[in-house]
Amino acid sequence: MSAAQGHMRGILVLAYGHKRYHRQAHTLALSLQRHSPGVHRTLATDDVGCRAAMMYDKVIEIGPAQSDDCRFKLSLDRYAPYPHTLYLDVDAIAVRPVEPLFDLFDESDIGVVGRDITPHQESMWYGDVASMCRQAGTTWLPKCNSGLMLIRPTDLTRGVFDRARQLADAYNDLGLHPFRGGIADEPLLAMALAERGIHAQDLTAVAAATPIGISGPLRLDALNGECTFAKNGTRVEPALIHFAADYSSDYRIAGAHYRRERCALRLSQHSHVTDTTARIIAGLRYGLQSTAFNTWIRIAGRAPRDPSGFFDAPHRRARLSLAISGTEQPPAQEETT
Repeated sequence: MSAAQGHMRGILVLAYGHKRYHRQAHTLALSLQRHSPGVHRTLATDDVGCRAAMMYDKVIEIGPAQSDDCRFKLSLDRYAPYPHTLYLDVDAIAVRPVEPLFDLFDESDIGVVGRDITPHQESMWYGDVASMCRQAGTTWLPKCNSGLMLIRPTDLTRGVFDRARQLADAYNDLGLHPFRGGIADEPLLAMALAERGIHAQDLTAVAAATPIGISGPLRLDALNGECTFAKNGTRVEPALIHFAADYSSDYRIAGAHYRRERCALRLSQHSHVTDTTARIIAGLRYGLQSTAFNTWIRIAGRAPRDPSGFFDAPHRRARLSLAISGTEQPPAQEETT
């Protein structure tokens, strides 16, 4: 029996393609080691020799990625090694123990975080919501963030992922927007879940949240377990913060908090310095950028390059980009929930 098979619950992380994702897998593992050291961790990666691999209990080698899109995420049922697998996107950081998250989901074979939407509530999400509902044969769609999913290895689970892979082959015909030059997994999973009657679960405030839609300062301390911010006007305190879009950037101001917490975690757990010293050093290095980010939010009411409304009015944004640059340059597309 393998180590993974001997654990009923565990974490699965997927890192492939650009080297930044392997670095992010290392940061995520540092945060999990700090807050949930007893939870078994598995890394599925195309580089088993990466630094992150040493931080995981089990490493699964996957084939080379053809692109940086989300196609591999449609095969999570093939990699999930536990009876209860909590899949986490690589650009997340744990700020509190993750063990309670396993019990937050209902008894669905696949647990996804988000909310159900209808075409009357939202007309666009990666494409025309009404069209996606017709494809699924429902009047609703689970608008989910696939950065956190609870996966149980059942026939229903395998059927959902198999259906999502089938839909991926018709991605362009479905009129869905490209993602990183390829496909987005979330609308495909949403349609496959809806076909099986599986709803999104509203756990964003306590489970995992992205800063997309942030409307107030981000207060974050991964070492001492603090993460609070206002998201679309609602205060959230998630156990995991998911740094989607520009929020894990190595360069842009929106990624300042991620860089600061990454630095603090590395110093605290690899450089044998106290938490206080780690916080001071990380603050000296990235504190000014983090303050600038929060100041921007206070003044503008939203983060710089906030992509939260990208999929709501794609044609308007395309025209705006054309008017500004003189050439059509579609902006980067990222998760929106």
